[in-house]
Amino acid sequence: NDPNGLNKYADFCGPFPSHNMLQVVCVCFILLIFNSAKALDDPESFMTPIEIIRYWGYPAENYDVITKDGYILALQRIPHGRNSEANSSCTRPAVLLVHGQGTDGTQYIMNPPESSPAFILADAGFDVFLLNQRGTTYSKRHVTLKPHFGSKFWQYSVDEMSKYDATATIDKVLKITGQKAVYWIGHSQGTLVGFMTLSGQPKYNSKFYRFAIGSHEVLSLWPSTYRPLAHLCNSIPWLAQEICFENFELLFGPPAKTFNWDKSVNQYLQTRLPVYLSHFPAGTSTQSVLHLAQIVTHAKVEYMDHNPLENMQRYGQLTPPPYNYSNMDVPVYLYWSRDDWLTNPEGIQHYIVPNIRKHLLKGGLEVPGYNHLDFSLATDCAEKVWLPIANVMRSMESGETCGR
Repeated sequence: NDPNGLNKYADFCGPFPSHNMLQVVCVCFILLIFNSAKALDDPESFMTPIEIIRYWGYPAENYDVITKDGYILALQRIPHGRNSEANSSCTRPAVLLVHGQGTDGTQYIMNPPESSPAFILADAGFDVFLLNQRGTTYSKRHVTLKPHFGSKFWQYSVDEMSKYDATATIDKVLKITGQKAVYWIGHSQGTLVGFMTLSGQPKYNSKFYRFAIGSHEVLSLWPSTYRPLAHLCNSIPWLAQEICFENFELLFGPPAKTFNWDKSVNQYLQTRLPVYLSHFPAGTSTQSVLHLAQIVTHAKVEYMDHNPLENMQRYGQLTPPPYNYSNMDVPVYLYWSRDDWLTNPEGIQHYIVPNIRKHLLKGGLEVPGYNHLDFSLATDCAEKVWLPIANVMRSMESGETCGR
């Protein structure tokens, strides 16, 4: 029971072994911020994904996904749109939305329905699932390990996300829906995990229908002060203009003009920034961040470089091998922008395109003016990104698909 939603802020302080007084002080500080922010913030700032989905009138289901290495992941489902019937005879293809580094499945439901990708696709006739990778807010569980500071729980990289999280979640979605394959739509790291899954676990190519949106890149490591700063921004609106917006832009770059915020203090609480900052960042491991940094530094997608001895044990060689993108056998559609600070056309042209078999690159779309987060948070993302994706997926279906 967590009526005020405080549990999801537990990692705000971090564990202090044998220093209970520090934890008490930290909890008191959280309560002070929480109480002052509660009267000011959008109510969604303190909702779980299931609560947000139902808040907007959509059906919501929550599932546990247990990976082969014991992590327990949260999987949310929106089985149909809010104005459609569950027992209709039309087909609702399963779509799995996969978030980026430092976020979670909430990334796709943080705006009102007309500009939230998960709601857009549910209303367009799809059975939508939200993956929450290990270590994020709602996937900090394990059958034996606890997510304490220094725990083995945090000893994972992006390799494990693709090898265990992605495969277990795909199998779960197919079991729930009874379908033979799923559409995978990844943003940022979510795209990378999909590529790595198809390359490192080739048998899963038969379980993908299509692969869409974005390319892979690395986010800068968030400073340890980001989370308390985010909640301070929510508590004291007049900080927004001087600190909070600049803090957000420093991490992701300036957003498109259609991003749902206004830098004027009077308009701050009219926008979605309190919701964004309450759900970002969602947590990850140091190894996963280092792994992404390694990929950028080496300019190629390799397995995690641990150390020569461990590399020998894992890979049979001193250095990590690259992922073999030629194992991919799924049509790919890329959606990108020249204005994205964290992805650029050069990365697509010099790595992704040459390493994927040409006949698999079916198309894509450049979205002018979009920065990194605009693909899932801009107010016009339905028109520019998600309805075009829905049309592509619908065109691939042989039977009658559900509409609105």
